[in-house]
Amino acid sequence: MHTIRPATPDDATTILDIQKRAFAEEARLCGNWEIPPLTETLDAVVAHIENQTVLTAWHGAQIVGSVRGLLSGSVCTIRALSIEPEHQGRGIGSKLLHAIERAHPKVTHFDLLTNTAMTGNIRFYERHGYGIVELRRYTEAIELAYMSKVAIAGDA
Repeated sequence: MHTIRPATPDDATTILDIQKRAFAEEARLCGNWEIPPLTETLDAVVAHIENQTVLTAWHGAQIVGSVRGLLSGSVCTIRALSIEPEHQGRGIGSKLLHAIERAHPKVTHFDLLTNTAMTGNIRFYERHGYGIVELRRYTEAIELAYMSKVAIAGDA
């Protein structure tokens, strides 16, 4: 059983550690260890916890995942959905995504970026109603899919 809770500043180190493990596969696949999820600082994670919406997924007494919702006007940007690698494939990502959407009932839409090389991630977001709006070149080897979902009351 997994429970979803708001993050506290004390959770920041664990959130960042899980994020780095979760995004290591992407870095290996693209041959680039300088992607933002791997270079983010602990201070930045703490700032998001203090100023935005950060949710954690717990398995017993252990954090096994997190997600952030960065609010700007009527748009919520989904960021850093990260699941501990050995806990992936158990529905935790879906649970976190639904929870972060429910936490922002007044937005008009949700946006996110994901690496096109991570085809499973694109399929995951498409299953949850997100569609690719634009492809953006990040580096020579990395293309990002800008995805968006219209927020519909009761849809999350």
